[in-house]
Amino acid sequence: MKQAIIRALYKKYEAEIEDAHTKIGLMMKRTVIIPEHIDVTGEIDKLLGKIEDAESKLSILRREYGDNEAK
Repeated sequence: MKQAIIRALYKKYEAEIEDAHTKIGLMMKRTVIIPEHIDVTGEIDKLLGKIEDAESKLSILRREYGDNEAK
């Protein structure tokens, strides 16, 4: 059960990172500004914060429980 929880957390944090990278990439490529997202830099800043948070949690998970625990 412990390994299943750790595995789920790895996947959750990796998905959060991938989601944020995808959204940032779309914002960087998009040439049309959407009225609801006028503050593009603010939105990207928030997404970078999500990446930072998820990477930090992954780092703690690896340090405390190791990569091999998740397999």
